[in-house]
Amino acid sequence: MNLPLNILINNAGVMYCPFKLSKDGVEMQFATNHLGHFLLTNLLLEKLKTTAEKTGIESRIVNLSSVAHVGPYSEGIKFDKLNDKKAYTVVGVLSQSQADKPF
Repeated sequence: MNLPLNILINNAGVMYCPFKLSKDGVEMQFATNHLGHFLLTNLLLEKLKTTAEKTGIESRIVNLSSVAHVGPYSEGIKFDKLNDKKAYTVVGVLSQSQADKPF
């Protein structure tokens, strides 16, 4: 089936998880809330572009998060502490997974 794709809304998320690493070895909240959206968008980007060209309707990508991005890690993502179980706090990692300033 070859359906058009004009809009992608990245709204999946997890919060307040116990420390766990994904199969790829990345802290689970960050993997789901940040990297998952990036990967899905990357996988669907050509389809969005193709649909826009064929239909003349611009495609849109919407990324949603919560106000948690203003939490303890509001200065951005601490890549050096991302998978550090000793530095893990559920609120801090949730904030980091939704950070709008990655560097």
